[in-house]
Amino acid sequence: MIGNDIVDLSSARTESNWRRKGFLEKVFSKEEQTMILSSRVPDEMTWLLWSLKEAAYKAHQRIFDHPPILDWRRQKCELNSLSRTRAFGKVTIEGEKYLTTSEITSDYIHTSAISNKNRSVKNSIFEAPSEVVKHQLLLQVASHFFINSWELSIQKSEYGVPFICYQNRPFFTDFSFSDHGRYSGFSVSLRIS
Repeated sequence: MIGNDIVDLSSARTESNWRRKGFLEKVFSKEEQTMILSSRVPDEMTWLLWSLKEAAYKAHQRIFDHPPILDWRRQKCELNSLSRTRAFGKVTIEGEKYLTTSEITSDYIHTSAISNKNRSVKNSIFEAPSEVVKHQLLLQVASHFFINSWELSIQKSEYGVPFICYQNRPFFTDFSFSDHGRYSGFSVSLRIS
């Protein structure tokens, strides 16, 4: 399964004060706090780890179809590779491992998480409202399956997990959508079974 998350760094700077008392302790393990506080760019590291946790949680919730209960500290992040523009890591939640790939820019951080390393994922990021980007997702899925996009819609399960319907019936779940601030994006795995 797939999860993704995007953080608009400008919005994060103005909306969220990660340095406030108790924030790091609530969200990050001791090891993750050390990664943040020892980083050359602690703001970026904070939002990178946040993005890893969010993306992995979305994949986890999609697999297990459980109510949205996010326990930040039960998620353990590891970074296997980190450069100025990319990061590769792993998040473990309740014994399940999710491989993460992050794109880091001066404007945003986008992370996709997958539960199966043999899965191919395409990420699409837009500086556009979420409704415009959801339409782009439907167009991409319709094109892949050779169907009309107007016959597709995005619905949510009882726990808020999105899925795509075709002619009002559940059809496609191999995607994840995220938006924050000026940015929206999706990760999708289009393959023929």
